[in-house]
Formats: sequence, structure tokens, C-alpha cells
Amino acid sequence: MKKWIVLILASTIALSGCGKSAEKESLQKDISKLEKENKELKQQKEKLSKQQDKLKDQADQLEKDIDSGSTSDDSSDKKKDSDKKKDK
Repeated sequence: MKKWIVLILASTIALSGCGKSAEKESLQKDISKLEKENKELKQQKEKLSKQQDKLKDQADQLEKDIDSGSTSDDSSDKKKDSDKKKDK
């Protein structure tokens, strides 16, 4: 009985090593393809991150320009209002 179990286990191990090389090759190709895609996506992420930083800087600069512009506009509006009061 023990001989049969040992024989079955040995043949199972031996036969499992044989065959399915096409499946293994296919999986290795898939791995290579996915690694390449992953590398490209990381590069794209880096590019988009840099672009996001540039756009954020532009938005901050525009906000500063608007704030400084509205401050000078407010002072000129006050001057116009005081001029109108003088005319009355």
C-alpha cells in the first residue's frame, strides 16, 4: 500500500513538472507586458504631477494678481466716490 502511495506521489510530482510550458511562457509574456505598461504609467504619472504643480503655481499667481488688482481697484473706487461727493 505504501509503495502505491509513494508511486502515485512520485508520478504526480514528475508529471506536474512536464507540460504547461506554453502556459508558463504566456504568463511570462503577460508579466513582461504588464511591467512595461507599469513603467509607462509611472512616467505618465510623473509628467502629470509636474503639470499639476505648474498649474497650481499659475493659479496661485493669478490669485495674487487678482488680489493685488482688486486692492488697487478698491482704492480707485473710493477715490471716485469721494470725487462724486465733492461734486455734489
